Amino acid sequence: MKKQKIVYKTEEFEEMKKFVIVLIVVIILIVGIYFISKAVIKNSASLLTYQDGEIETDTIIVGTLLNRPEDEYYVLAYDSTSNQALAYTTYASYYTSEQEKPIKVYYLNLHEGFNQAYYVTEGSNPKATKISDLKIKDGTLIRVKNGKIAEYIEGTEKIAAELKVEEK
Repeated sequence: MKKQKIVYKTEEFEEMKKFVIVLIVVIILIVGIYFISKAVIKNSASLLTYQDGEIETDTIIVGTLLNRPEDEYYVLAYDSTSNQALAYTTYASYYTSEQEKPIKVYYLNLHEGFNQAYYVTEGSNPKATKISDLKIKDGTLIRVKNGKIAEYIEGTEKIAAELKVEEK
């Protein structure tokens, strides 16, 4: 005698069967969307070009003027849109390339937004001891020693003399 399997199909069984089928379909759809999007993104990424970035460490803002890592350094403050801007940067480049052990030179562009509040055309404050007291004219060389302003030099000729720029 053969054994017969009796299968009872109840309403709960049918609901569970439908739920499992829907769950499998949803999982297949999610996996399919994942692989399709991965292929599309991979194709799109191959069209992108990448650039290497550089961080400018020689340019500072007024707020960081007194807290650089060196014990002694110069800060060359100038308006990059002025007629003398090239002269100031040339002096600094000459100084750093020609001196045996030059003091680090930082550049402070007075034309930039953060620095404009400290930029004046007349009435600078060479005796300033705090950043909040600073009033800087175009073409100013500030020597900072141990986090304090040690020297404040204004004018093209005086800056050239301080940086030992020689006419050739």
